[in-house]
Amino acid sequence: MSLAHEFFLVPNTVSYQELMGSNEKNPDIIDSIDLPDNLIQYIADSMNWIPCKNPAVSMTREVKGIHYHGVTLFDQTSAATMKSIFTAWHSLFSNSLEKLELTGEFVHSSNKKVLCGRERLLFCRNDVLELLERLLSMIERLKEKNLYLYHLGI
Repeated sequence: MSLAHEFFLVPNTVSYQELMGSNEKNPDIIDSIDLPDNLIQYIADSMNWIPCKNPAVSMTREVKGIHYHGVTLFDQTSAATMKSIFTAWHSLFSNSLEKLELTGEFVHSSNKKVLCGRERLLFCRNDVLELLERLLSMIERLKEKNLYLYHLGI
């Protein structure tokens, strides 16, 4: 089982403590999606441009980029940048072959999944596009002032 980053669209009345408690059966969750960690790592540099909050530190101080191992809160101020970035990735990946092959981290291995000392990340293009479309749908809803998108890191 590979690592995943969970995203939850919830009313802004839901605290991150409530969300982390029992998110599978939480009736406040409007929508959710899991993105593979290796995909998040691949696009991580561009995610550093997104304004957000780290609710474990402060609900008022704005930062940029996801908290990789923790909780990140995206709200209405995050929506435009976030939508632009994920739309660009969607557009870029839509030009790939059906077998989407990306270059991952540098690794030391004799494994077949290593290409020139770097990990080969293999995805089905249509699966990635579907994930990004679902995330974009959730981001679009952030324009509503009463919603948050929480990211729970690995």
